[in-house]
Amino acid sequence: MFCDGGLEADLQEVLAEHLRPGMVFYDLGANVGFLSLLAARLVGAKGKVFSFEADPEVAERLKENVERNGLQNVRLVEKAVWSSTGSVAFSRADESRSPDRAWGKVVSLPAPAERTVEVPCICLDDFAQSAPAPDFIKCDVEGAESEVFAGAQRVLIEHRPLVACEVHSDENAAQVTQLFDKMRYSVNWFTRIAFLASAQDPPRNKERLGSTIRSSIQDATVSGPGPVR
Repeated sequence: MFCDGGLEADLQEVLAEHLRPGMVFYDLGANVGFLSLLAARLVGAKGKVFSFEADPEVAERLKENVERNGLQNVRLVEKAVWSSTGSVAFSRADESRSPDRAWGKVVSLPAPAERTVEVPCICLDDFAQSAPAPDFIKCDVEGAESEVFAGAQRVLIEHRPLVACEVHSDENAAQVTQLFDKMRYSVNWFTRIAFLASAQDPPRNKERLGSTIRSSIQDATVSGPGPVR
């Protein structure tokens, strides 16, 4: 796979600064895998990369790129990341506007049939029960950030990963940063639309922290399109 070296240069610098051999990296909205491939080399053979991609066609291209590069430490997860586990309606990007389909997103039902598919979804709290917990999460999910992290409360409380997140509106930015504030994270913007969230010193009593966060997190969670049952 060939990628422009200037693509998301700021995020590349963040990954290079913080990822270390042996770490576990979750790539939410992996697209064709440029950042997953970069992360795989940074975490090395003892590390793990989990690449989440909801669009079936894009996921196939991601799989090809991983295989072409001979990476044994990357696992493809062909699911959307959401606040719960089930399935969601996913609007695939118009290829004429986005040749790599980078702008696909979860949508409310009923949704236009054209370019909309039903895809499986999973919340990170469920996923991490049977997979290594993340040391670093990168999130670029086209407006679903609040839903993603509403489904990752246990992961954030217990494992305190670094989070690099892109947001797509001022309103969404306010909602997501409020959520991280309630999770006792510090947020530092490294571009106009992307931030790095790092955990403040966690209290010794994680159960008490979890109770405090869960009692207040509902105010910061956005109501969005729900899972398809």
